[in-house]
Amino acid sequence: MRKPTTYLLICSLCGLLVLSSEIKADEHADGQIVVVDSLLQTDPALEQQLDDILALQLTDPQAASQQLAAVLAAMQQQTPVETKVRAITYQLFNALYANDTQATEQILTKLQQFKTANLPLNARIEIQAAELEVDVIQNRLNQAYLKAEEIQAVISDISNPRIRYWVNALLGRLFRIDSQYDKALKHYDLALDALSTTSDSRQFIRRAYLSQQMAQVYAEQKNWPAAKDLLEKLYEETKRNNAESLLPDIYITLGFVLAAQQDFTAAADIYQRGLILSRKNKQQNLAITFMNNLGSIYIEHGEIAKANEIFQQALQEAEALSDEENIQLLKFNIGYAQVLAGEHEAGIAQMLDTLTFYQKRNYKPEMEDILGWLAKAYKAMGDFKMQAATLEQQMQLREEIMAAEREKNTQTLQARYDLKSQNQQITILQQQNSLQEELLKNRKLQQTITLLFVVIMLIASALLINLYRKVRKTNKKLKEVNKQLEFQSLRDPLTGLLNRRAMQEKMAARHASEEKSACGLLILDIDFFKQINDNYGHAAGDKVLIEISHRLNMLVKNDEMLIRWGGEEFLMVLDSSSCAAIDALCQRILTTISATSIMYEGKSIDVTISGGFINLPFAGVAEQQLNWERVLQIADMALYLSKVNGRNQITAIDGLTVPFAQAEPHLQSDLNGAIREKQIQYHVVNG
Repeated sequence: MRKPTTYLLICSLCGLLVLSSEIKADEHADGQIVVVDSLLQTDPALEQQLDDILALQLTDPQAASQQLAAVLAAMQQQTPVETKVRAITYQLFNALYANDTQATEQILTKLQQFKTANLPLNARIEIQAAELEVDVIQNRLNQAYLKAEEIQAVISDISNPRIRYWVNALLGRLFRIDSQYDKALKHYDLALDALSTTSDSRQFIRRAYLSQQMAQVYAEQKNWPAAKDLLEKLYEETKRNNAESLLPDIYITLGFVLAAQQDFTAAADIYQRGLILSRKNKQQNLAITFMNNLGSIYIEHGEIAKANEIFQQALQEAEALSDEENIQLLKFNIGYAQVLAGEHEAGIAQMLDTLTFYQKRNYKPEMEDILGWLAKAYKAMGDFKMQAATLEQQMQLREEIMAAEREKNTQTLQARYDLKSQNQQITILQQQNSLQEELLKNRKLQQTITLLFVVIMLIASALLINLYRKVRKTNKKLKEVNKQLEFQSLRDPLTGLLNRRAMQEKMAARHASEEKSACGLLILDIDFFKQINDNYGHAAGDKVLIEISHRLNMLVKNDEMLIRWGGEEFLMVLDSSSCAAIDALCQRILTTISATSIMYEGKSIDVTISGGFINLPFAGVAEQQLNWERVLQIADMALYLSKVNGRNQITAIDGLTVPFAQAEPHLQSDLNGAIREKQIQYHVVNG
């Protein structure tokens, strides 16, 4: 079952995740493409039968399986090897997509027995591509990348257009899964080049698959115009070719892209068409998705009652199918509609139930998205305190997700390197074993043993020298990779600024030092950043983060630190100086950030920033008693005061008016309480 991603929380997109069964069948093995092969590496009659099996797979899979068994039984020793490999590959995918692990491994072993030194290139590549497909389906991406490197080295030498198309389409899918979009598009283009040499009846279906995949790449990059243009062209071609079975996936994807561009009227029209067609084709799960997406459009238009009606209908159908993911999504949407309709208590309760569902399953990306919409619901209710608390929870979760993703990427890189190194060692061992076998075979030749020994020693020396060079080269690359990883571990990938780890290392060094110089901690947060993402898109949000980082970086000294603390938060570690100097810096920061709008795609984005400042050590309290993390927590509460009191300002905490022991309870979590009881001194720098 596909788990939908969300649009505006409420609109699910499944067209970008899985294509129709017709295209999926064509994805791993296409119809026959005529190949001029003077070496007779294929059997034309059996190849035609395999073409017929592929076409039959779309309408009667059971009959196709029976015919494939007949073809496999008809193959003889003299059957050309390329035809044998193709037929066994079809058998492999039948087992793979049926989740028959034992049969899959047995057929893989059978295919690997063909891999001899004199195996034709087309057949060898088809076997390697089949192994790669198995790794991708079974999520063994590190092994898949090693096989992909081997295939890419000889891909231009493939003479069979059918194999060349399939291999490039498969590599495109692998790189898209890994978010290497440039490489994915390159291989999809090469797959299209292979199709240009064919003219059979299945050419359009194969091309439609590639267009869908390329549109998915554009959508994942948020390049909405490119995705829309490609999908609209595909829609017109699909209509001309009377390929109605492909339309639902195109409708769902195109509707998502149109909605992302704020063209809600066009998106609603597309979803209505998709709903009618999915009903006609008895595709109930797809119909639920179209109803859910229509409801989101109605909410955008303020038609809350209409949205609630279609959500309720979709919920009934999802419950009939026991589709838990869609049930939870629809209940959440109904709760949001209830809040907008004024049924605050019931709506919030429904939304919190869905949040609990994802919390129990630890689905953090879904939880982060839900928290954002929950905050919007609180805003609609006028409960700004709960809105702020929910947004803070969302920011913390977003930081956890980003940290986990960075850790995962680092581990994946190391795993791929280790796997590649192990394969190289295995190759060397295999070479050494082969050498030993040759020595044993020639021991009986007494008259030539001396000469043979000399030859073997020369070969061994050459191998050792080569091995030594390879080891040195590998060690050099490893050092370079380690340096890159160390640098990347201290830098934020988007802005290039230092990250939390850099701060932690600096403070650890400070703690170990006997002489601790005083410094200032200034934490900053971009105002209304969530609205920037909502109104202009996440790409615009990234542009704002990069530009703000550049402006702030111009204001810090060489020996000071500027850190991206998380999300839209920044932290400055400043040389401790006079109050007047700090105030002047704060004023420059507020002026520099707000003075000039940030341009994105012709749109002007006004940005302000709020902050909180404090000295370290604070108020003469020893750092063993009040460490930097607790001091920064006080600055963070000062930042919150700046937000609450109107934004575009920096609240500076100057010191204590009472002994630290008396003020400590408030300083832990209630800066407002300390202010009310006049336990601290502070002042505000306004923008």
